[in-house]
Amino acid sequence: MCSDKLRVHVKNNHASPDTFPPTKEGETVFTITEARFQAACDKYPDVAKQIEVCIDWDLDRFSESMESADVLVTWDLPTDNLARVAPKLQWIHIIGAGVEHLCPMTWLPDGITVVNNRGTHAAKGGEFGLMSILMLHSRLPAIINNQETSTWRSLFSGSIVDKTVVIIGIGHIGASIARRCKALDMNVIGVSRHGRPVPGIDNVCTSNELDTVLPAADFVALAAPLTVETRNLFDRRRQALT
Repeated sequence: MCSDKLRVHVKNNHASPDTFPPTKEGETVFTITEARFQAACDKYPDVAKQIEVCIDWDLDRFSESMESADVLVTWDLPTDNLARVAPKLQWIHIIGAGVEHLCPMTWLPDGITVVNNRGTHAAKGGEFGLMSILMLHSRLPAIINNQETSTWRSLFSGSIVDKTVVIIGIGHIGASIARRCKALDMNVIGVSRHGRPVPGIDNVCTSNELDTVLPAADFVALAAPLTVETRNLFDRRRQALT
Protein backbone atom coordinates (compact mmCIF):
# COMPACT_ATOMS: atom_id res chain seq x y z
CA MET A 1 0.00 0.00 0.00
CA CYS A 2 1.24 3.45 -0.91
CA SER A 3 0.62 5.80 1.97
CA ASP A 4 0.65 8.86 -0.28
CA LYS A 5 -2.30 7.60 -2.35
CA LEU A 6 -5.89 8.59 -1.73
CA ARG A 7 -7.79 5.64 -0.26
CA VAL A 8 -11.26 5.17 -1.77
CA HIS A 9 -13.81 2.71 -0.40
CA VAL A 10 -16.68 1.77 -2.73
CA LYS A 11 -19.66 0.26 -0.91
CA ASN A 12 -22.00 -1.64 -3.24
CA ASN A 13 -25.27 -3.09 -2.00
CA HIS A 14 -26.70 -6.47 -2.85
CA ALA A 15 -30.32 -6.15 -3.93
CA SER A 16 -32.75 -5.99 -1.02
CA PRO A 17 -36.26 -4.55 -0.56
CA ASP A 18 -34.94 -2.66 2.47
CA THR A 19 -32.16 -0.80 0.68
CA PHE A 20 -31.05 0.39 -2.74
CA PRO A 21 -31.12 -1.18 -5.23
CA PRO A 22 -34.28 -3.10 -4.31
CA THR A 23 -34.10 -5.59 -7.22
CA LYS A 24 -31.50 -7.80 -8.90
CA GLU A 25 -32.01 -5.84 -12.11
CA GLY A 26 -31.18 -2.64 -10.25
CA GLU A 27 -28.11 -4.31 -8.79
CA THR A 28 -26.68 -4.86 -12.27
CA VAL A 29 -27.36 -1.23 -13.19
CA PHE A 30 -26.03 0.55 -10.10
CA THR A 31 -23.12 -1.64 -9.01
CA ILE A 32 -19.66 -0.11 -9.34
CA THR A 33 -17.80 -3.20 -10.51
CA GLU A 34 -14.05 -3.42 -10.85
CA ALA A 35 -14.46 -3.29 -14.64
CA ARG A 36 -16.55 -0.11 -14.46
CA PHE A 37 -14.14 1.50 -12.03
CA GLN A 38 -11.22 0.59 -14.27
CA ALA A 39 -13.03 2.08 -17.28
CA ALA A 40 -13.28 5.36 -15.37
CA CYS A 41 -9.61 5.15 -14.43
CA ASP A 42 -8.70 4.62 -18.08
CA LYS A 43 -10.41 7.91 -18.92
CA TYR A 44 -8.51 9.79 -16.22
CA PRO A 45 -5.11 8.11 -15.88
CA ASP A 46 -3.53 11.04 -14.04
CA VAL A 47 -6.16 10.74 -11.33
CA ALA A 48 -6.11 6.94 -11.31
CA LYS A 49 -2.46 6.73 -10.36
CA GLN A 50 -3.13 8.81 -7.26
CA ILE A 51 -5.83 6.58 -5.76
CA GLU A 52 -6.13 3.15 -4.23
CA VAL A 53 -9.57 1.55 -4.19
CA CYS A 54 -11.38 -1.09 -2.18
CA ILE A 55 -14.53 -2.26 -3.99
CA ASP A 56 -16.77 -3.89 -1.41
CA TRP A 57 -20.24 -5.38 -0.98
CA ASP A 58 -22.55 -4.43 1.87
CA LEU A 59 -20.44 -4.41 5.03
CA ASP A 60 -18.13 -7.30 4.14
CA ARG A 61 -14.90 -5.30 4.55
CA PHE A 62 -16.34 -1.99 5.66
CA SER A 63 -14.87 -1.76 9.15
CA GLU A 64 -11.40 -2.81 8.08
CA SER A 65 -11.25 -0.59 5.00
CA MET A 66 -12.73 2.50 6.64
CA GLU A 67 -9.91 2.63 9.17
CA SER A 68 -7.72 4.15 6.44
CA ALA A 69 -10.26 5.42 3.87
CA ASP A 70 -10.17 9.06 2.77
CA VAL A 71 -13.20 8.80 0.47
CA LEU A 72 -16.40 6.74 0.65
CA VAL A 73 -18.52 6.13 -2.46
CA THR A 74 -21.89 4.68 -1.52
CA TRP A 75 -25.67 4.91 -1.40
CA ASP A 76 -25.92 4.41 2.35
CA LEU A 77 -23.67 3.74 5.30
CA PRO A 78 -23.66 2.91 9.01
CA THR A 79 -23.66 6.31 10.65
CA ASP A 80 -23.04 5.39 14.29
CA ASN A 81 -19.69 6.56 15.63
CA LEU A 82 -18.44 7.42 12.15
CA ALA A 83 -15.56 9.54 13.47
CA ARG A 84 -14.23 6.51 15.34
CA VAL A 85 -14.94 3.99 12.56
CA ALA A 86 -13.43 6.19 9.83
CA PRO A 87 -10.91 8.55 11.48
CA LYS A 88 -9.35 9.65 8.15
CA LEU A 89 -12.56 10.07 6.17
CA GLN A 90 -12.86 13.44 4.41
CA TRP A 91 -15.38 12.93 1.62
CA ILE A 92 -18.61 10.94 1.11
CA HIS A 93 -19.95 10.67 -2.42
CA ILE A 94 -23.58 9.51 -2.62
CA ILE A 95 -24.16 7.73 -5.94
CA GLY A 96 -27.76 8.97 -6.29
CA ALA A 97 -29.23 12.44 -6.61
CA GLY A 98 -31.35 12.20 -3.46
CA VAL A 99 -29.96 12.17 0.07
CA GLU A 100 -33.21 12.22 2.06
CA HIS A 101 -32.50 8.70 3.32
CA LEU A 102 -29.52 10.13 5.23
CA CYS A 103 -31.33 13.11 6.73
CA PRO A 104 -31.13 14.66 9.22
CA MET A 105 -27.36 14.61 9.00
CA THR A 106 -26.77 15.08 12.69
CA TRP A 107 -24.53 11.99 12.49
CA LEU A 108 -22.00 13.74 10.21
CA PRO A 109 -18.71 14.55 11.96
CA ASP A 110 -17.08 17.93 11.43
CA GLY A 111 -14.64 18.06 8.55
CA ILE A 112 -16.40 15.55 6.27
CA THR A 113 -17.95 16.77 3.02
CA VAL A 114 -21.01 15.01 1.57
CA VAL A 115 -21.79 15.35 -2.15
CA ASN A 116 -24.41 13.74 -4.36
CA ASN A 117 -24.86 12.93 -8.05
CA ARG A 118 -27.03 15.94 -8.72
CA GLY A 119 -28.22 15.98 -12.34
CA THR A 120 -27.31 12.38 -13.07
CA HIS A 121 -30.95 11.45 -13.75
CA ALA A 122 -31.81 14.52 -15.84
CA ALA A 123 -31.83 12.91 -19.29
CA LYS A 124 -33.61 9.71 -18.22
CA GLY A 125 -36.00 11.62 -15.97
CA GLY A 126 -36.90 13.97 -18.81
CA GLU A 127 -37.51 11.06 -21.16
CA PHE A 128 -39.66 9.27 -18.59
CA GLY A 129 -41.66 12.42 -17.87
CA LEU A 130 -42.43 13.05 -21.53
CA MET A 131 -43.22 9.37 -22.11
CA SER A 132 -45.73 9.42 -19.25
CA ILE A 133 -47.39 12.59 -20.53
CA LEU A 134 -47.68 11.18 -24.06
CA MET A 135 -49.06 7.89 -22.74
CA LEU A 136 -51.75 9.69 -20.75
CA HIS A 137 -52.59 12.02 -23.61
CA SER A 138 -52.86 9.15 -26.10
CA ARG A 139 -54.91 7.10 -23.60
CA LEU A 140 -52.40 4.26 -23.55
CA PRO A 141 -53.49 2.96 -20.12
CA ALA A 142 -57.06 2.52 -21.41
CA ILE A 143 -55.82 0.98 -24.66
CA ILE A 144 -53.67 -1.52 -22.75
CA ASN A 145 -56.59 -2.36 -20.47
CA ASN A 146 -58.83 -2.94 -23.49
CA GLN A 147 -56.20 -5.20 -25.01
CA GLU A 148 -55.93 -7.26 -21.82
CA THR A 149 -59.73 -7.64 -21.60
CA SER A 150 -60.20 -8.24 -25.34
CA THR A 151 -62.31 -5.12 -25.61
CA TRP A 152 -61.79 -4.06 -29.19
CA ARG A 153 -62.99 -0.51 -29.60
CA SER A 154 -61.31 2.61 -30.89
CA LEU A 155 -60.04 5.29 -28.53
CA PHE A 156 -59.13 8.65 -29.99
CA SER A 157 -57.00 11.61 -28.94
CA GLY A 158 -55.98 14.86 -30.58
CA SER A 159 -52.60 16.52 -30.87
CA ILE A 160 -50.68 17.43 -27.75
CA VAL A 161 -49.74 20.81 -29.27
CA ASP A 162 -50.84 23.71 -27.02
CA LYS A 163 -51.67 21.42 -24.09
CA THR A 164 -50.42 22.74 -20.75
CA VAL A 165 -48.13 20.96 -18.31
CA VAL A 166 -47.42 22.27 -14.83
CA ILE A 167 -44.03 21.05 -13.62
CA ILE A 168 -43.58 21.22 -9.85
CA GLY A 169 -39.85 21.45 -9.25
CA ILE A 170 -37.69 22.74 -12.10
CA GLY A 171 -34.28 21.47 -11.15
CA HIS A 172 -32.37 19.16 -13.47
CA ILE A 173 -35.20 16.64 -13.97
CA GLY A 174 -37.99 19.21 -14.12
CA ALA A 175 -36.08 21.35 -16.61
CA SER A 176 -35.35 18.25 -18.68
CA ILE A 177 -39.07 17.43 -18.84
CA ALA A 178 -39.80 21.05 -19.77
CA ARG A 179 -37.37 21.04 -22.70
CA ARG A 180 -38.91 17.91 -24.15
CA CYS A 181 -42.45 19.23 -23.73
CA LYS A 182 -41.55 22.52 -25.42
CA ALA A 183 -40.14 20.54 -28.35
CA LEU A 184 -43.73 19.33 -28.90
CA ASP A 185 -45.08 22.89 -28.69
CA MET A 186 -46.72 22.45 -25.31
CA ASN A 187 -47.32 25.28 -22.85
CA VAL A 188 -45.02 24.83 -19.87
CA ILE A 189 -45.56 26.33 -16.42
CA GLY A 190 -42.85 25.78 -13.83
CA VAL A 191 -43.22 25.93 -10.06
CA SER A 192 -40.19 26.58 -7.86
CA ARG A 193 -39.29 28.10 -4.53
CA HIS A 194 -37.66 31.13 -6.14
CA GLY A 195 -40.07 31.76 -9.04
CA ARG A 196 -37.28 33.13 -11.23
CA PRO A 197 -37.58 32.87 -15.04
CA VAL A 198 -36.02 29.75 -16.58
CA PRO A 199 -35.11 29.48 -20.27
CA GLY A 200 -37.53 27.23 -22.15
CA ILE A 201 -40.33 27.59 -19.59
CA ASP A 202 -43.20 29.92 -20.50
CA ASN A 203 -44.06 30.97 -16.96
CA VAL A 204 -42.49 30.31 -13.57
CA CYS A 205 -44.30 30.86 -10.28
CA THR A 206 -43.54 30.13 -6.65
CA SER A 207 -44.99 27.23 -4.70
CA ASN A 208 -47.23 29.73 -2.91
CA GLU A 209 -48.90 30.40 -6.27
CA LEU A 210 -49.41 26.73 -7.13
CA ASP A 211 -53.18 26.83 -6.58
CA THR A 212 -53.54 29.61 -9.15
CA VAL A 213 -51.91 27.68 -12.02
CA LEU A 214 -53.24 24.17 -11.42
CA PRO A 215 -56.65 24.88 -13.04
CA ALA A 216 -54.83 25.50 -16.34
CA ALA A 217 -53.04 22.15 -16.25
CA ASP A 218 -53.78 19.31 -18.63
CA PHE A 219 -50.90 17.45 -17.02
CA VAL A 220 -48.92 17.83 -13.78
CA ALA A 221 -45.35 16.57 -13.46
CA LEU A 222 -44.04 16.35 -9.90
CA ALA A 223 -40.24 16.64 -10.03
CA ALA A 224 -39.46 18.16 -6.64
CA PRO A 225 -37.21 16.39 -4.12
CA LEU A 226 -38.90 14.79 -1.13
CA THR A 227 -38.34 17.15 1.79
CA VAL A 228 -40.30 18.34 4.81
CA GLU A 229 -41.57 21.22 2.66
CA THR A 230 -42.66 19.08 -0.32
CA ARG A 231 -44.20 16.11 1.47
CA ASN A 232 -47.96 16.05 0.69
CA LEU A 233 -47.53 19.15 -1.49
CA PHE A 234 -49.74 17.74 -4.23
CA ASP A 235 -52.57 16.44 -2.06
CA ARG A 236 -56.18 15.52 -2.92
CA ARG A 237 -57.31 19.12 -2.61
CA ARG A 238 -54.79 20.22 -5.21
CA GLN A 239 -55.54 17.25 -7.43
CA ALA A 240 -59.13 18.45 -7.51
CA LEU A 241 -57.99 21.84 -8.84
CA THR A 242 -56.72 20.35 -12.10
